[in-house]
Amino acid sequence: MALIGAVENGKYVETTSSEDTKPANNNLGYDQFLQLLCAEMQYQDPLEPTSNTEYVAQLATFSQMEATLNMQNTMLNNNANGLVGQYVIVKSTSDITGETSAAAGYVDYVQYENNTPYLYINGNRYSIDDVFQVADAEYMEASTLADAFKNSVKNLPEAKDLTAIWREDVENLVKIYDNFNAYQKSMIDDETMEKFEAIVVKMSQIIGESNGGTQEDGATEGTVDTV
Repeated sequence: MALIGAVENGKYVETTSSEDTKPANNNLGYDQFLQLLCAEMQYQDPLEPTSNTEYVAQLATFSQMEATLNMQNTMLNNNANGLVGQYVIVKSTSDITGETSAAAGYVDYVQYENNTPYLYINGNRYSIDDVFQVADAEYMEASTLADAFKNSVKNLPEAKDLTAIWREDVENLVKIYDNFNAYQKSMIDDETMEKFEAIVVKMSQIIGESNGGTQEDGATEGTVDTV
């Protein structure tokens, strides 16, 4: 039978059939396994045939492996679904630059593509394998409030440089701190608390001196004990 092919510049150009260009399927299912098993039975050595017990053992091993993979996929899907509404931090590495970048936010929803779950955060898609940290809403609220409180205290002068013009800022911070619950207060670092306590005490002294030694009602008197 003659071969017919393309010729370009006097040279034969090899062509690839559409069957050869089909993507390989790496998933081995029952159909593929049965085909392999039939081929094994067909081409076995007739002088030393494989026993039925070995065939059954192979089938049982394959069934157990497939059940294990299915269970892993189910657990992965459950984990992905459980992240919806959670605050997560994801770290992903660019295939082009090789640089690692981090993103944070609440998981809006999970979308499945080829049985693989993907997390959508702020409109962007991330693989569940890129999840670096998960935090609940209570933690994030406490952490955010603590950071805001820390920055506010940082913007205040040291207690020795405090003057009456900072009174309103100090009193507002006192009210904010008094509204924190125990968990939120525990998120504030010791250095910030030491400066805050010193500022509250100093402001109490300034208010007392401005009132002729008598502290004004509603000033920071009760808050010093709270701190």
